[in-house]
Amino acid sequence: MTKKKSPRIKLAARLNIAQAADLHRTLAARIASGGPIQIDGTGVEEIDTAILQLLTSLWRTGRERGIACTWQGASDALRQTAKLIGVAEILQIP
Repeated sequence: MTKKKSPRIKLAARLNIAQAADLHRTLAARIASGGPIQIDGTGVEEIDTAILQLLTSLWRTGRERGIACTWQGASDALRQTAKLIGVAEILQIP
């Protein structure tokens, strides 16, 4: 019996370019699986542009392929940073 992966990806508290490669691999694998993806951004305390670019790419790719990308929640830091660089609308952050 194989264990089915949860569609939820929990983002770390601090996300910068050092975590970008690992997050990219995770997101690419989830997109390749074709199932819905839910991002938990409730614990994000600090996030940089590189990570927001990856998430923006995820949302765009999901839209192109008909894969639902949603938020379980988003911290104030995540919301504010996404708004500051102009991607909050694309990311549909609650």
